[in-house]
Amino acid sequence: MTERQHDHRGEDALELHFTTLGPLKARRAGQELRINRARDRAVLAVLLAHAGRPVTVSEIIDGVWGEEGDEAPDRAGALPGNMYRLRSALGGDGSVLRHVGKGYCLDVDPARIDRTVFLAALADAATARLNWQPQRARDLLTDALGLWHGPTALDGVPGPFAEHERRMLAGRREEALRELDAPGPAELRAGAARPVLRPFQLPPDPGDFTGRDGQLARIAELLAAPERTGPPIVTVTGPPGAGKSALAVRAAHLAGPDHPDGQLYADLHGVDDRAAADFLAPFLRALGVEEQAVPAGAAERRALYLRLLADRRILVVLDGAVGVDGIRPLLPAGPGSAALVVLNGHAEEGSSSTVPVGPLTPEEALELLGRVLGRDRSDREPEAARALAAACGHLPRALRDAADRLVRRPAWPISAVLPAAAPAAAALPTAGPSDEA
Repeated sequence: MTERQHDHRGEDALELHFTTLGPLKARRAGQELRINRARDRAVLAVLLAHAGRPVTVSEIIDGVWGEEGDEAPDRAGALPGNMYRLRSALGGDGSVLRHVGKGYCLDVDPARIDRTVFLAALADAATARLNWQPQRARDLLTDALGLWHGPTALDGVPGPFAEHERRMLAGRREEALRELDAPGPAELRAGAARPVLRPFQLPPDPGDFTGRDGQLARIAELLAAPERTGPPIVTVTGPPGAGKSALAVRAAHLAGPDHPDGQLYADLHGVDDRAAADFLAPFLRALGVEEQAVPAGAAERRALYLRLLADRRILVVLDGAVGVDGIRPLLPAGPGSAALVVLNGHAEEGSSSTVPVGPLTPEEALELLGRVLGRDRSDREPEAARALAAACGHLPRALRDAADRLVRRPAWPISAVLPAAAPAAAALPTAGPSDEA
């Protein structure tokens, strides 16, 4: 640490230690600090995962309140109170937890956070193993596993971010335990397979997800189709703003038990087939291939990718694809795995099955509005809420945008955003019968 960093953080930051691999706790000079409120701990969990850099207000709100919109309608208004209590607990002079631009920064040494130390030790162990240093790798893994002080990371911390962290860290812990029993260099030279990591790359499960029971059931049915010779490729299609990505992420979370070897995820942003092959590199790293061992050529990457997925049950989620043909390098080949593809356009030949997504029903649109805005507020203005849902075309994205504006302005009536929402409905494509399937 430089002298400038030392001065900037102050003595409070240098004496702080945080544990997340179990119950979330903060200590200063060995003495535990009192952070009693569950939601304050949820905010702290988000800040700890991004220690040393600003985290926007929207990132914090999504991570802490995403699945509890009904209980916290004024989330932006509540956040300063959480920050005041945390700042008081961690260091009242403001040097530890600072308001930076449109967000907050927890200015602590990442080496004093067990999560950071754990993940760094796993990376060092992988490098040692690649460099034929099995004893060093085992020592690093043993030290990393010794950091855990409970069976569950962030135990008791609420919110979608904490849940995502729990699953990710649990997966990395399982990987470390398997690596301790993995074969050494002699066995690897003899041709034994290198252990494959269990990746979990999915975004957090959308906390305000509403409706789509029929589509979720259909996706589950198609992903689990019996007696197949190849992997199912399920495509999700629909107009912009219909919630295709949220549906795919929710379906992928629900399908987790059927794909115990992991889930890979990529947001393709509509790239073409040549650029799609670039996503093989992060997929290979997620499966345990070190950076320097990733092949340079697309064909070699594809061959290694298929070899690592062989005889395993992994779900590959590809969001924002232009078409199935352009993403074939990323698709699995073995019958145990599956792919869930969100298409920006229409389904094309080559996909096993297609699940169309249209607007929500009026009842589902009102339910979503209530979850984001707060049910008490939407119930006070039922006619305005119905009008807003209709003005948004009953599409999730437009509904969330309108509701977010109202959440930031608790004094506004619902009708105040109707003029802004109406043009969105006028621009919507007409949904056919299949869009409601």
